[in-house]
Amino acid sequence: MNPYYDSFIQWQFIKLKEKGYINFGQRPSIYCPKDAQMCADHDRSKGEGVGPEEFTLIKIEVLELNEAMKKAGLEGRKVFLVAATLRAETMYGQTCCYLLPDG
Repeated sequence: MNPYYDSFIQWQFIKLKEKGYINFGQRPSIYCPKDAQMCADHDRSKGEGVGPEEFTLIKIEVLELNEAMKKAGLEGRKVFLVAATLRAETMYGQTCCYLLPDG
């Protein structure tokens, strides 16, 4: 939004990295969909103290394509849906996944 401020912040980060004060890595972060950026815990108007949660994603192969999938040109191709769960230990016996016909 402010190119002068943005360039100043970039310059600060470059200097801090050159001096070895910061480095790149990965860590769980809270994302604010309203502002489209990461935010700190105290930046939120509600939900303070709620941290990121780890989901397990499971690929489920689609055996029968619905009309929308066929119209999208997916016929004759392998199609997978991705289901997310907080309790991965419950997914070992997963045999079926049901969706709304228009879902």
